[in-house]
Amino acid sequence: MMFVTNFADPAVVLPLAIIAAVMLAFTGWWRGAALWLAVVGATLGTMAVLKIALFACGPMRFGGLVQSPSGHTASAAIIYGGLAALVARRYGAGVIPAFLPAPMAAALIGFSRMTLDAHTLPEVVIGGLVGCAGALALLLLAGTPPPRLKLPRLLGPALVVVVVMHGYQLHAEAELHALVVHYRWIASFCGARGAP
Repeated sequence: MMFVTNFADPAVVLPLAIIAAVMLAFTGWWRGAALWLAVVGATLGTMAVLKIALFACGPMRFGGLVQSPSGHTASAAIIYGGLAALVARRYGAGVIPAFLPAPMAAALIGFSRMTLDAHTLPEVVIGGLVGCAGALALLLLAGTPPPRLKLPRLLGPALVVVVVMHGYQLHAEAELHALVVHYRWIASFCGARGAP
């Protein structure tokens, strides 16, 4: 399962997000490139804020214990689901069929995260919801990609990034946790739930 989960590691998805934006801009679809960066940034930023809040304030209950929502799951939905949505829209798919790869990617990576005991079901669900919301926002805001956006131009470089970076790991969660430990004042926003 580690092989599967590594497809959504920050070491893979961050360069993939950047190369996708470059390729969208390279085709002249500036609106798509800007929206891609904005929505991916907002989605991953939301996950970072949720993780920091839970590290600082302690776990919460959401159908089970939630200590750290799954960033891998959110990343899979927005990056792979978002790219698939843009490609599907480019080739005439409706909104619903174009959206379906996002929850599918979230389910696959979420399952791998639970199998590895990296996250609980509620943590995976939260990550999946945030990532799928990002993919849906991208789909609704970007509109139909222009005809000059060709599948090989977008997916060729993306595939190279995935192949080269797969297996590397960035320990982003550890860095966020260290941030909370170093800047103890973050816990002051928690009120009565403050960090132990």
